[in-house]
Amino acid sequence: MRMSRTMNSRREFLRFTLQAAAAGASLPLLSACTNASGAVDFGPLPTPVVQDPNDPRNKHFSMVDSFYTLDNDYFQGWARGSAFAAATLLMSRDQQVDNSNIDVLRSVFEAAPIKDVQGISTLPNTAAASPEILGLAQASGIYASSNWSNAPWSTPFDIGDYYYSYQTANDVAGARELCKQLFEEMGGTGKFIHIEGIKGNSASDNRTAGVDEALALYPGIEMVARQPGAFSRGGTQPVIENLLTANPDVTGIMCANDDSAMAAVTAVESRGIKNCKVVGIDAIGEFLEAIPRGTAFATWAHHGAWIGAFSTVRVFDALAGVTLSAPERMMNFGGFIIDSAEAAEAYRDLMYSSKPLPFDYELMSQALHPDDWDPQNSMIPLDIDIYWERDKKPPRYEIPAAYTEAVDSGEMERVAQRYATAYRSDPFATVRTKCRNGGKDILQ
Repeated sequence: MRMSRTMNSRREFLRFTLQAAAAGASLPLLSACTNASGAVDFGPLPTPVVQDPNDPRNKHFSMVDSFYTLDNDYFQGWARGSAFAAATLLMSRDQQVDNSNIDVLRSVFEAAPIKDVQGISTLPNTAAASPEILGLAQASGIYASSNWSNAPWSTPFDIGDYYYSYQTANDVAGARELCKQLFEEMGGTGKFIHIEGIKGNSASDNRTAGVDEALALYPGIEMVARQPGAFSRGGTQPVIENLLTANPDVTGIMCANDDSAMAAVTAVESRGIKNCKVVGIDAIGEFLEAIPRGTAFATWAHHGAWIGAFSTVRVFDALAGVTLSAPERMMNFGGFIIDSAEAAEAYRDLMYSSKPLPFDYELMSQALHPDDWDPQNSMIPLDIDIYWERDKKPPRYEIPAAYTEAVDSGEMERVAQRYATAYRSDPFATVRTKCRNGGKDILQ
């Protein structure tokens, strides 16, 4: 299905403004430092020399990499992974930071055809906006690889072929298993605070569902408060300060991400509370540094640099002509819980040091390595009936035939096995051995 393209006055104004301000300008080639919304010095990027005239890298595809912020390690890692993947694939990359503002993200998508962008890697900050945002890419003939947040009962098949793929971790399972470890550390009893992310964001809402599943297994845990923290320490700090004042005897706090969790760690430590453990999600450097001090207990690592790179490779493969099967267009990727000082140090050294990231970007590409590609992380097809089981299906909505046929024919299982077989090199193997829980990926 191809969505119709409308040219309203807002888009015409944007087109006129961009053309007047930047006539003749092209996207920055392999830029590490980009627009006014933020810049990161990635150091020297790879400059491969391609000998094969048939190599699709010779086409020098162009892309936009759009994400929330550069204010935390997760998205700095995302940007770094994307930048190195794009450079390896000889793609021009325009980095855009939307600061979780859907209007800014919409403008990025509206400007893309004016800039002759061919592909976009993104993550909408609210799920409800994803059909509109990705519909803009479809209408413009721009391939999109989206991540983390997607409207319920809206699949790539519903938008069209240019919505190439969607990737996310299993947030319900990850939050559930993280809270189970926290509740065990609390001895199965005690007062607990939950700091959500942004209501309406798929990742936040699914993590909340995972927390609820864990609470159901531990009746001795009393949740005394649940409030949103906007996925940021700035949004969380006043919230957690007030909640700790009201509940000074709390012994466990779960935050929807590590940036929020750092606000909780700071608040707990500044008050001298000795027996309260904090868990988060993302494995950012600051939280990992805090684990040896004791208040920060564990974090679910799902590798921002990896998904930044993988989503960029997905865009490249789309432009290079790789056709994904129906199950590949919506997939879960793996991540594991870091719960020891040794594992935290090893992960920091692997992902946040000056050393190159531990990924082979060429090998991620099915276009470049059709017979021996390697995603370098565990991945399985996403089951939409489970993923959206808490969301009421719209009246008269029918699951796309391509998806139901894949389920009925066993294609989901075959794709899961294909990806498991392709996953030969584990960049995180050493870190896993240092986790008290064994470092097993959480996929289900």
